[in-house]
Parts: sequence; structure tokens; C-alpha cells
Amino acid sequence: MASRKLFVTTALPYANGPFHIGHIMEYIQADIWVRFQRLLGHEVHFVGADDSHGAPIMLAAEKAGRSPEAFIDAIQKGRKPYLEGFHISYDNWHSTHSPENTELSQDIYRKLKAAGLVYAKPVEQFFDPVKGMFLADRYIKGECPNCGAKDQYGDACENCSKAYSATELKNPTSTLSGAKPVLKSSEHHFFRLSDPKCKSFIKGWLEKPGRLQPQVVNKAKEWLEGTGPGGKEQALADWDISRDPPYFGIRVPDIAEEKYLYVWRDAPIGYLASLKNYCARKRLDFESLLQECEQVHFVGQNSVWK
Repeated sequence: MASRKLFVTTALPYANGPFHIGHIMEYIQADIWVRFQRLLGHEVHFVGADDSHGAPIMLAAEKAGRSPEAFIDAIQKGRKPYLEGFHISYDNWHSTHSPENTELSQDIYRKLKAAGLVYAKPVEQFFDPVKGMFLADRYIKGECPNCGAKDQYGDACENCSKAYSATELKNPTSTLSGAKPVLKSSEHHFFRLSDPKCKSFIKGWLEKPGRLQPQVVNKAKEWLEGTGPGGKEQALADWDISRDPPYFGIRVPDIAEEKYLYVWRDAPIGYLASLKNYCARKRLDFESLLQECEQVHFVGQNSVWK
């Protein structure tokens, strides 16, 4: 049997609370597979990390009367007893709030921008005048513009399943302060997910034999091509990858204005950041190892990830 080099990860737990049984179940399953591969003589690099950025963590830290840094530090310190107690054999446990993740996230942003895949444009959003912050969809409630159902969030109606923009809600209120939000404009940075080069790359990745189940490929193609029940409105659109202050995250590089990379823009890079941190500790060449390794990701059964 030929020897394999494996880079193995598990889903990043959000650093707003302790582990729960679902986390531990996933880690034990991954650990069993990792130990088996090592018994077969394969080289395995098994890493994890906390997902440590975003508005929910900023708000949870504020509620606890702590800085976001102190809040996530306390959460991370509570990980070790459980990982060791369940004998889970991670080679490294890190955080997305780290120098490595800042370096890699900003470097990828710069490369995307140099390739013409990032642009900026003004966006109108709801702003909470009491909290002094722009509101994500989850922090806005109002009446559905389609069926009139009350107490609906700013992205979709749970009563009629209609998807909409938060600015379409009737009688909106902020779930953070109860105030009526006001519309304000702000310049945001977008990734050109709709670019033909991106669509071609995703299509080629999906169609590689043996990579995904046929049902998953078909569903992903509906989003890619806009052929699903939602039609062209549900097709891949350009992705807003920036957030306004106050926000706990990584700064958008090379601009004077204070903007932050959206948490879902830096969190997936956290896997690479943990590997980079591990390589530095073990005096391994990060770039070479990344090129040589098969990448295997363990995640919950209802999610489909690369």
C-alpha cells in the first residue's frame, strides 16, 4: 500500500460557548479515522481551531462585560480539558483570531483583488441608531412583505417561505435595542462569485468523478446555473465580503477606511492558519506540506463542504 500524506480537519466550533455533545461526537469520529490511518503507516496532520470572529461574539462579549479578545480567550482555555478528556489526538488547536489567519486572509483578499475578482460599491442597509451599528438580517424583525406574517427575520419568512431583502420588511425593528432602524449607505467590498471564471472553476470541481454524491452535484448545479425552484433569482450572485465597524474581525487590507472581512470570509481560512501554526511549531515547510497532502474534512451529516 502506497503511503499517504493527509491534512485532516473538523468543523470549527464557534467561540461563543463551550463544546456540546455534537462537537465531541464529530471529533471522536474523526479521531477514530485518523488513528486508523496512522496505524496503516500514513502521515497524518490533524488540526482544529476556534471560529472566533463576527458580530455575535462581539455582542456576547459586550453582554458579559468583557473585551472580545478576553471573551474568546476564556472559551479557548476551556477546550483543552475536554479534548484531552476524550483522548482526541489533534496535533494542533488554534484560533481564527491569530496572526496566521490575518496574514493568510489578507493575502488571499489581495490576490483576488489583483485578479479583478473584488470590487466595491455602495449598499443601503438598516442601521440601529441606538446601538450605532449596521444590522445583519438576524438582528432585524418585521412583517413579511409577501404574506404579512409578523415577527419575521430579515432574510426569509417562516410562514410563507418567501426570501427577501431586509429592507423589504414592513415595520422593521432591531432585535438588539427595539429601535426602528434607519436606512444608511455604506461602501462594501464584493467577491465576483458570478464571474464566468468562478462558475467554471466550481463546475469543474463539482464534476470531478467520485468527489460528491450525484444528488449533491445536481443540487449545487441548480444554484450555479439558476435552474432550481427559485430560478435565476437563486443563482450564485456576487458575495458581500466586508462589514462595517463596530465588528470583531480581520481588517480589509490596503484601505484607509475601517472595514472588516466578513466572518465567513476568514473562518474557512482558519484551517490553513492552524496548519501554518502547527508547521511553525514543528519546523515544517507549510507551503510544501499543503501541496503534498490530501485534504480531508469531517463535518456534520447535514452539511456538504469541500
